Amino acid sequence: MYGFLTGMVMSVMLGTVFFALVQNSIDYGFRTGVFIALGVIASDLILITLSWFNAELIPPGGTTDLIVRICGALFLLFYGLSNLLKKDKAAYPQTEKKQLLKFSSMGFLLNILNPGNYIGWLAVTTQLKTVAKYEVPQATIYFTGALSAIFLMECLISWSASFLKPYITDRFLQLVNRLIGVLFIAFAIALFFY
Repeated sequence: MYGFLTGMVMSVMLGTVFFALVQNSIDYGFRTGVFIALGVIASDLILITLSWFNAELIPPGGTTDLIVRICGALFLLFYGLSNLLKKDKAAYPQTEKKQLLKFSSMGFLLNILNPGNYIGWLAVTTQLKTVAKYEVPQATIYFTGALSAIFLMECLISWSASFLKPYITDRFLQLVNRLIGVLFIAFAIALFFY
């Protein structure tokens, strides 16, 4: 139960994944959001594993953090600039199968290249291991609940956004692209200088 609540809280934070879910669900429909969410879950599994075994897998010092922050900032900067330069029309293409891998990769990269996500999972894991004294079976149940909540909430966000299609005009779509572009560039700058 606590894992499910943790996942719900983590999934409704207004971060890069949230905005990517909304934008792509409006553009391409609900299925796109599901594949972005699957990419997020895959990266969360890696982050949870790294945080569980953090002492053995993460080299000491700030080098790893700096590399992840630079990669994340560059990725967000590129994504933000591409949104600013996009000139979409309010046409809603069907998502092809080959594009689904692209959307899963987008969710994966947006999530894993954000150091805040690793820090969040590290804080949760540290609490479970040191304070609550969870063993692997208990932690597995907890994290399964958390990841289930994240996936369900992101699917709900995507499903809700896909209902906006009938109300979307070309001008509104351009404003959304610009807003998301500016937000992603701001996230990139904050990530780089944090």
